[in-house]
Amino acid sequence: MRAALSVAPPRVAGQGRAMWFQKPFFAWIAIGAMGLLALAATIDLTFLKGLPEAPDLPDPVLRLLAITQPFMLLAAGTAAGVGLSHRVGLTSWLTARLRGESARFPAPALPIAAGLFGGILIALADRWFYHVYSGGETPGTALPTLMQGLAAITYGGIVEELMLRYGLLTLMFWAAWKLSGRVPGPVLGTMLVIVVALLFGLGHLPAMAVTAPLDAAIAIRTILLNAVLGVLYGLFYWKRGLEAGMMAHMASHPGLWIGLSLF
Repeated sequence: MRAALSVAPPRVAGQGRAMWFQKPFFAWIAIGAMGLLALAATIDLTFLKGLPEAPDLPDPVLRLLAITQPFMLLAAGTAAGVGLSHRVGLTSWLTARLRGESARFPAPALPIAAGLFGGILIALADRWFYHVYSGGETPGTALPTLMQGLAAITYGGIVEELMLRYGLLTLMFWAAWKLSGRVPGPVLGTMLVIVVALLFGLGHLPAMAVTAPLDAAIAIRTILLNAVLGVLYGLFYWKRGLEAGMMAHMASHPGLWIGLSLF
């Protein structure tokens, strides 16, 4: 296991100390904003306008309002990651480089291959579930449009990783370190990765409820299939850095689409 370093940020005062945090924070926010804007462009406003409490506003304003909460979660997750990850040995190539530290970008082959393969396996598991659930019938394959695919890759691969892995998982590692005085080892670290992955799966339930009736079987399927991939992303972040987790997440979407087309 990679040794975890509980080191404090450089002892620089004033503007230098602020820039140690601000440069990577705002860089990640700018990158994440691309994913948020791609998501906003694909939001179904027909559904939003059909809600009783929906305000009578122009479409662009409605789209921006719809991503307000994700933006707040993005900012909170990024702040936690930038501010705390160095204390528990969790890394980001971009964050390190913007601080003037030496860092090597994680080799892309393994996370991309794992993400593609993981997406294909999840597609196969999804087909098997619906075959059992519906007595032999499987739902038709609805592949995303170019814009929907771009939104899935950038929002999932960037924004969700900043929220959940760089943010929540880092915060859990930091809390465990503060409580025990030790950086999480293989057992506790894996448990924390799984917890965040299950929360990642739970986070997909609202979107699933919009597209289909949500009974217990569908809910469990949604949580578990997403959690399996969430564990993969979390392990890559923990062992190889944030960008490795992002690459695995991005690659899993094309893998899923390939799998759904094949099976």
